[in-house]
Amino acid sequence: MKTNLRAFTILEVLINIVIMSIIIGMVYFVYSSFSKQIYFYRSDVEEELALSSFCLRLKADFFQAEKIIGTAYSFEVVRYDTNRIQYEVANGFIYRTQAGNRDSLRIDKIEISSKIDPITNENLIRKAQLSTILFEAPMEFTVAKKYPSILDNNTDYGD
Repeated sequence: MKTNLRAFTILEVLINIVIMSIIIGMVYFVYSSFSKQIYFYRSDVEEELALSSFCLRLKADFFQAEKIIGTAYSFEVVRYDTNRIQYEVANGFIYRTQAGNRDSLRIDKIEISSKIDPITNENLIRKAQLSTILFEAPMEFTVAKKYPSILDNNTDYGD
């Protein structure tokens, strides 16, 4: 009685293992590349969100301010509802403090334009230009505050 028996040989098993290893290696490579791209995308989105939200708050503060009083390395936004928001520049950052909450943004430099109020003798900030880095490229944005025209006119009252 002759039986025709077919079975895997060691060579066939080794070839199957090699093919499976190649397939698993390709799947792992695709997964790791995808994970790395997701990580870089998420960090870029977080960087852009931090910059845009800080810029939006700064613009809103300048818009809603009654006056912005400047000192050497800081300025204070005084709103119409008498709330005060403090901005401070230190160690390459600009810090925004409001009611105990503190936000920050890394900056390269800040240029501030101001004018002295002739009535109160306060240094009023008119414009702030911030330079920072977004996606490893320099970026600048400017915010400005327009005051009543009495500050722009050099008028002498009295004699």
